[in-house]
Amino acid sequence: MRSSPERLAQTRPSIPVIRYRFSPILLLTGFLVISLPVSVSAQDNGDNAYWYWGTYGNEVIVWEEATEQIVDRIPVKRAIPVGLKVSKDRSRLFVLDPSRETIEIVDIGTKESVGEFTLSRGRTRTWISSFEVHPSLEWAAILVKSRTKLVDRYEISDPIILKYDLSTYSVTDTIPWPDEKQREYANFRFSPDGNLLYMFTDDLIALNSADFSEVDRWEISKPFEPGLGAMALPFGESPYQEEEGIYTGLFRMTDPVQNRRIMGIATVDMAKKEVDFQPIGPSESVTFRISPDGTKGYGLKSQIGHYEMWKFDLTGPRVSDRITFEGRPRMLLMPSADGTRLFIYNAGNTIDVYDEATFKYLRTIDLDADMTGAVVVPDPE
Repeated sequence: MRSSPERLAQTRPSIPVIRYRFSPILLLTGFLVISLPVSVSAQDNGDNAYWYWGTYGNEVIVWEEATEQIVDRIPVKRAIPVGLKVSKDRSRLFVLDPSRETIEIVDIGTKESVGEFTLSRGRTRTWISSFEVHPSLEWAAILVKSRTKLVDRYEISDPIILKYDLSTYSVTDTIPWPDEKQREYANFRFSPDGNLLYMFTDDLIALNSADFSEVDRWEISKPFEPGLGAMALPFGESPYQEEEGIYTGLFRMTDPVQNRRIMGIATVDMAKKEVDFQPIGPSESVTFRISPDGTKGYGLKSQIGHYEMWKFDLTGPRVSDRITFEGRPRMLLMPSADGTRLFIYNAGNTIDVYDEATFKYLRTIDLDADMTGAVVVPDPE
């Protein structure tokens, strides 16, 4: 029997609402402007979505939100996939195996494997840290690192970025690190037309996807103004991001007036190099997911034996609701495409369903396989 959730008092933060307007910072080809207020305009989404779940078996299950049922099963060659990506046109599923060495490509329509590739050879094991497929489906940008077994030791390579041809299954180019400065991590996104490759690392760097020359740079690693701490900006991928290249989420930074960490809502427009943001309170370890209509956000706060669910009003912005609930030690949150339910999931084989308006627990959905991860694809119809 689930206990009733405890609704926490909603008070405005003890810190004053700070409205920053910074002088422009000159970039390579333009300006970064930070202003208020936050504006959100969501892209059109349908009222249904399909979830592609990795499992501990040799299959990816397809779960439909509208019916809350498994509607399809896609066989894969290797169990326990740790990374799933669906192509922009929804025709291909890319499945990264648990060793992070092999990517299998599946035709979603036919549910058949159409190929796979690995960069490991002989004594050299090559791990795939991140990858992104070009909108044309012709090639992918892949960040890798290798380990070679020698007679008396292992030799670890530096991280490199490769251009990988998906028709010939071969490396066709090495993408140079900007400034010849290697990074241990980087995530990638392509512009909708495929002409730009965005590199998310210590800075946000735009490369020409034809010759990989640097087109622009957003130096987010540097404080926007003297006295400010570096701002962690919301570049996380969401199925309900407002538009291509626009991201809304939580930011965290140091308040220069009271010298403490604060958080707030930020909307980042990569094309315009603009950040609209407003602090909402002291920084807390809460996650963030935007609603399908872009007017609300949801978050989870997890501590040992204490779990909270948050709701953000993005038109304010403010924390509009906050409750304690049973939760689970490892959990993620995703709003339903129709905006009426909140799904709590991750690890195990169950999904807990909550009412979006009241945070009331509704039911638990039992799947027939433990999950390793999921990618959510809204149905536009």
